[in-house]
Amino acid sequence: MTIKEIETLSRMNWANIRFYEREGLITPNRMGNGNRDYSEAELQILLRIKLLRSIRISLDEIKELKNGNINLVETLSKQIAELQKEKRLSYALEVCGVMLEDGVTFADFDAKKYLHIINSATRESGSWNFTFTGEELPRMVYPWRRFLARTLDIVIYNLIWSLLLIFAFHVNLANRINIEIIFDSFLSLVIMLLLEPLLLRLFGSTLGKAIFGIRIETPDGRRLSYTEGMERTWGVVSAGMGYNIPIYNLVRLWKSYKLCSENRIQSWDEEISYTIKDTKGYRGALLVGAYAVIFAVLATALSAQLYPPNRGDLTIAEFVENYNYYAKFYDVNFGNEYLDENGKWVEKEFDGVVYISFNEMPEYNFIIENGTVTEVFFVVERKNNQDWFNSYDTQMLLSSLAFAGAQNEMGLFSKVPNQIREQINNNTLEDFNFFEFGIEFTCDTEHYGYKGTPFGVIVPDENVTENYFRLQFSMNKR
Repeated sequence: MTIKEIETLSRMNWANIRFYEREGLITPNRMGNGNRDYSEAELQILLRIKLLRSIRISLDEIKELKNGNINLVETLSKQIAELQKEKRLSYALEVCGVMLEDGVTFADFDAKKYLHIINSATRESGSWNFTFTGEELPRMVYPWRRFLARTLDIVIYNLIWSLLLIFAFHVNLANRINIEIIFDSFLSLVIMLLLEPLLLRLFGSTLGKAIFGIRIETPDGRRLSYTEGMERTWGVVSAGMGYNIPIYNLVRLWKSYKLCSENRIQSWDEEISYTIKDTKGYRGALLVGAYAVIFAVLATALSAQLYPPNRGDLTIAEFVENYNYYAKFYDVNFGNEYLDENGKWVEKEFDGVVYISFNEMPEYNFIIENGTVTEVFFVVERKNNQDWFNSYDTQMLLSSLAFAGAQNEMGLFSKVPNQIREQINNNTLEDFNFFEFGIEFTCDTEHYGYKGTPFGVIVPDENVTENYFRLQFSMNKR
């Protein structure tokens, strides 16, 4: 019979049945799909347990009775002696007396007969001293606390992966597209599968669970082994979170919530003790504080990512490395060209992709003093050219960041990179001059017969036959 059927027939809930199974009093078979198959014999054992616990016979004694190590008649005699010391236990005395007269044995007595006596007596008197509640593994319900603890843990695993992307792979998180974000969520699950079992093994909890005072242990109070923790975490990922597959994960979360709110055991918690220390209000403040710390760590990491590889005085090669770092960070593609360590544009080896470029790359010039770069500039010029072209804002921005970002004055949360970006982007086809970190940034433009567009593209004016464009950009460290 299924768990639902044996629950109905025994009038025990799943948690009680699983507890007695865990204690070795019943041993259901496993079907091919993993579900338990309970026999009639196991139903009778549960009913006998229910009766004996109702008349206050201990669980240890019941185990001994089942194993044949002690005699039920002798146990009932001893129990009568104990019950006679209390005045409110007449129902238990009556049942013990009837069972003793019947000369019952644990292996074959009819528990329903004696449970009927207790049920009738309790209904008549209104006293429920012997109503069976049963034992179960210590576990908490509180579905929302469990959900919030799990959510915080997932955010932490996402943070770990984000930090790896930032510092190990130099990925700009702001440029992640939807498919990459979904991929990131799967990688976070991998981190969860590896890290959470270790946390359960070492501490019996995770950060999210610890904030709510939740502990996960074996029924005998031992912390889970790494293997046990891995099995449990895999159950959470698969049955609880639906592998983070969109839509399906919402279905699994809803079903898990329903089970928990109905005080039923989640499939991954069947063999464990899931307890909570308290439900005091300060734990909500701890949760808010944890999210504030996570936000601060992520914000700091994103700001630190704006630091280029080289700081201080730069050689040409170091300037170029900084330049290429920012180009990759902002996902700038220069087609089949790249800036080499000498600051010259060179063609890549043919990779089978044909690039169409509308711009001639500017030639960078460097002024060197004592082996370090003190000035960088380039000049571009077009005359009587009817082709449209991109403004050189991108090259100016990357050059500026490569130079200014290297200065020691550049700190975390500096607004200078954004200020430089605004100065350049807001002055397309216009002159500008400003200072940052002791560096003078200057752009001189001269043009006619061209007009700009909101997309940073410069196009020839159709109403003129001649046009001219010249731009000189320089950065001078004073």
